[in-house]
Amino acid sequence: MRMRVLLATGALAAIVPALAAAQMRPATPPARPQPAARPAVGAAAHREGSVELNFGLGTMVGDALLFGLLHDPTIDRGGGTPTGPVMDPTSTGRLMPGLVVGASYNLSPKLGVGLGTGLLSGRGATALSPFASVTYTMDLNKKMSPFVSAGFGLTRFTGNGTTVTGQYGAFGGVGVRSMLGENLAVRVEGRMAYEKYSEFPNAAFNSLVTAGLSYFMGGGPPRDTDADGVPDKRDRCASTPTGATVDLRGCPSDTDRDGVYNGLDRCPNTPADTPVTPDGCTRDTDNDGIADNLDRCANTPANARPIDATGCPVDTDRDTVFDYLDRCPNTPAGVLVDANGCPRDTDNDGVTDNLDRCPNTLPNMRPIDATGCPVDTDRDAVFDYLDTCPNTAAGTQVNANGCPVERDADSDGVIDANDRCPNTPAGSRIDATGCPLAPLPAVNASLVIRNISFRAGTSRLLPTSYAGLDRIAIALIATPDTRWEIGGHTDATGVAAANMRLSQARAQAVLTYLTSKGVPASALTAVGYGSTRAVAPNTRAAGRAQNRRVEIKRLS
Repeated sequence: MRMRVLLATGALAAIVPALAAAQMRPATPPARPQPAARPAVGAAAHREGSVELNFGLGTMVGDALLFGLLHDPTIDRGGGTPTGPVMDPTSTGRLMPGLVVGASYNLSPKLGVGLGTGLLSGRGATALSPFASVTYTMDLNKKMSPFVSAGFGLTRFTGNGTTVTGQYGAFGGVGVRSMLGENLAVRVEGRMAYEKYSEFPNAAFNSLVTAGLSYFMGGGPPRDTDADGVPDKRDRCASTPTGATVDLRGCPSDTDRDGVYNGLDRCPNTPADTPVTPDGCTRDTDNDGIADNLDRCANTPANARPIDATGCPVDTDRDTVFDYLDRCPNTPAGVLVDANGCPRDTDNDGVTDNLDRCPNTLPNMRPIDATGCPVDTDRDAVFDYLDTCPNTAAGTQVNANGCPVERDADSDGVIDANDRCPNTPAGSRIDATGCPLAPLPAVNASLVIRNISFRAGTSRLLPTSYAGLDRIAIALIATPDTRWEIGGHTDATGVAAANMRLSQARAQAVLTYLTSKGVPASALTAVGYGSTRAVAPNTRAAGRAQNRRVEIKRLS
C-alpha cells in the first residue's frame, strides 16, 4: 500500500504542471482604436495562477533515535526475525544530503498547493521522501516573499538490502523567495516533520533544509507594456509609440511607408520615397528649391552652389570635393585628393596616393619601390628596413628580423638542438625537453601508477619509484586547475583495519612526494581503501600483487 502511495504521489508531481499550463488561454485580440495611455514602467508582476517549479539541494537532519535504530543490525520488521541495519553501522552523524524537486500551483498571491519529492543519500542508505503541501506567502508578487508551508508525506529509507517506510507523516516549515528576474527566484526553506514508523515505538522528528531555485510559468493578467492592446507575450513590437495603430501582432502599420506610423501620420497617402516631416508630410529641408522626395542631398548648405537637378552640389572633376570647396576643380580623373580637392601624397614618399599601393608608409620605411611600398630585396617577407639579414637565400625560413630560424622537425615547440625526443607524434603534450608527458586519466577515471614500490609492510617509498613519480609530477604541473585523488590499495592478507591504515599511509606518502616536486597540495587528496576494491582474486599471488597498487583519479 505504501509503495502505491509513493508512486501515485510522484506521478501527480509530474501531472500538475501540465494541467496548469493547459489552462492558460491566449489573450483575446484587442479592440481598435488603441488606447493612448500606457502602464508605468516596472508595473508589479502577476504570479497568481502560475505554476512554480522548484529545484534545490537539501540536507536532512535525522531524528537521533530513529537514526540510531536504522544503524541497528537487529531491526525486526515483524515475524521475530532481524532483517539487518538500513544504514552502515560504522557510520556516524545524522545528515543526509540530496536533491529536492517539486511543482506547485499558485491559487492566489498568497495561497498555493503543490507536490514534490526529496531524494537523499548518506550513511550507506538512501531516502525517498514524496510530499504534498499547502503554502501561504505574504505576497507572491513582491521581490522578497516570505512564506510558511504545511503538508504531509512519507519517507522511505533503503540500504543494505533492507527497506523501512513511514506509516504517515506531517510537516511544517518556513522559507523565503528572492526574485532574480520576472520568472526566476532563489528559494530557501526549512521544515520539521513528524513521522511514524511501525518498526519503532516512538514518533520521529526529522528536519530538512533546502536551498535552490523557483521558476514561474504562466500567471495573472497579461502584461501590455506599450498599452497597444496586444499582450506582451504575443506582441512582436513591444515598444510601439503611443497613438500608433497596430495589427494583431502588436506591430504598427505605415500605409504610405514614409516612416511615420498610421495614427501619427497627418498625411497618410504621401507618394512613395518622399521624405516627410515628423507628422508625415512632404518637406524641403534645405530650401534649395528641390523637394525632399526628389532631393538626393536634402541638407545642402545655403552656400553650396551651384546644385544639380537632384539637389546636390556640383563636382565638375568628380573628385568627391564639391566645386564650392574645390581649390583644384580640374583634377584628372582617378587622382586621390585632399580636403581642398588637390592631389595628395599622404605619406610624403614621393609617390602620389593614386599610384601608391602603400599610402601610409612611415618615414623610417626606406627604401621604397615605384609603387610606394618598402623594398624586400631577398623576398623573405621581411622588408629591408627591418631585415638584419637582407641577403638570405631564397626559400630559407626566417624569423621576424629576417634571419634564418633554428629547425623544429616534429613541430612540438622545442628546437631540434634541445629536443630529447625529436620524433614526438603530432598533438602530444610534452615537457621542456620535448618528450611526451606521462599519461593522465580523464575526469572520473582512474589510472594505476606503474613502477611504484614500498618497503614491505611500510609506507616508505623505494628509490625505484622516483622516476615514474617524477614524470607524473611534471604532467600534473602541466595540467593546472584540476583536482586529483591518490588512492592506496592492499591485498586481503592480514587484518582489514591494518590494511586500511597502510593504504592511507602509502597514498599520503605518494601525495607528499608529488608536492615536494612542485605539485600544489590543494590539487591532491589521499584516500586509503585497504582491500575493499580488489581488481583480482586474492587467492593467488599474482592477484594479490595486482591488488597492491596506488591509483590516481581525476576529480575535476
